[in-house]
This record gives sequence, structure tokens and C-alpha cells, in this order.
Amino acid sequence: MLFPHPSLGKSAAGAACDANWGHAMKWVVCGLVAVAMIAGAPATAGDVEFRPVDTKKLVVQPSKAAANLAAGTINLVGQQAAGSLENNGYIKTINNLFSFKRIEAKFQSGPSALPSPNMYQSTKYKNYNTPVMPIYPR
Repeated sequence: MLFPHPSLGKSAAGAACDANWGHAMKWVVCGLVAVAMIAGAPATAGDVEFRPVDTKKLVVQPSKAAANLAAGTINLVGQQAAGSLENNGYIKTINNLFSFKRIEAKFQSGPSALPSPNMYQSTKYKNYNTPVMPIYPR
């Protein structure tokens, strides 16, 4: 207890000082309230001049090295978090249950948006680089 009551552990004669104790306690509380009010009062300023704050300009301009270090750190932490989530067995199970495998077509469906190669004269030239079937001696 911060302020133990003086009549604690005393006889009935010690209870007579209860009136004085209550009076002193009241002044202690009033003094603490006054100190708190004085400490919490705002300080008065001299001349107040309005200057708008430029919110687009940083207070401290980071150097290129510091910016690169911060970007690298953020990337590293993100990759570590993503890696730990990908390797989590529970998440793999949930992904397998609620996802489906996309099958990519091996052949294009429908006509190509590109023009046909047969439209160009260069594709009709005779190819002189035709391989010859090898002859094996018997």
C-alpha cells in the first residue's frame, strides 16, 4: 500500500486519529492533481507563423545504396515467406483439394491469325540441301 492507514494493527485508541488521516490524505490527493494539471498544461508559443508542410518531400532522402538494400531485404523476406507457405503440407493439401489442373492444348484450335507461309515466294524455292540416304557397305 502506498499510504498505509495508521490505525492498522493498533488498539481502539489508535482509531482516534482517523479524522486527521482523512484530512491529510485529501491534501495529498489534491496536491497530486495540481501537479498533474500543471505538468499537462500546454506550453504557450511566442510568434506562430503558418508554414505548410510539403508531404511529397521526404524528411531524409535515402541514398541509392540504402534504397537498394531495403528493396533487397523486402524481396528476400517475401521470398522466404512464400517459400515457407509453398512447402507447408497443410497448404499443399488445401490447394490440391480446391484447385484443378489446367491442361494446355498441344494443338491450336481454329485457324491461325498469322498468314499462311505458302503465300510468300521465298517458301517455294527449291531446297538444295536435301539429305541423301546413306549407303552401307555389305
